Amino acid sequence: MNRSKAKFVVLKGEEEGSEVYLQFNPSSYSFEESNEFSEKKLMGLKGVIHQFTGSKTADLSLDLLFDSTSEGGDVRNLLKPLEKLAAIDRELHAPPPCRFIWGSFSYDGIVTGLKREFTYFYQSGIPGRVKVALTLKPYKKVEEMVAQLDLHSSDISKERVLKEGDSIFLLAYREYKQPAEWRRIAKANGIDDPLKIKVGARVLLPPKDKDG
Repeated sequence: MNRSKAKFVVLKGEEEGSEVYLQFNPSSYSFEESNEFSEKKLMGLKGVIHQFTGSKTADLSLDLLFDSTSEGGDVRNLLKPLEKLAAIDRELHAPPPCRFIWGSFSYDGIVTGLKREFTYFYQSGIPGRVKVALTLKPYKKVEEMVAQLDLHSSDISKERVLKEGDSIFLLAYREYKQPAEWRRIAKANGIDDPLKIKVGARVLLPPKDKDG
């Protein structure tokens, strides 16, 4: 197989390790990275300060073409390997994460959109050419997300919103690298029972050099 061909590699699930090569390289793709900041008001000061909360990789959008007119076959047969990337994996109960590779560019994501626009048909009505708009959301392992957090910069109190699956034990590990530091967070927020914090609650993370 031509190494210059764009391809997908399945990262997890029943088809882990399998490769899906595209018939033609993408005509275009787009994505962007952005930095996210939160605004925080400080008592006694006018205005707000902007605190860096993390980096975000945007969705990847690919414009693809499949054509079976040279063989006279149904172009939908050429789409089947690609459609597997958008299908529910029986092992994961979700679409499998995959890596898009084209030359030196790679992107780990999960297919969230697969739009087909058939542009050529044989007299029988069978399609022979299709344009595909493929969209992927970024995928990262939990370990990678934790590793990207700045676990040492805590010279100012921070505020976090408790999300599904979060706990103050996990917040303590992310911020102080010590799950036992949940007591510092509990004290700063007047939390009596750390197991009864609801999703969506705003939690203040005090500086780690501040006495708990």
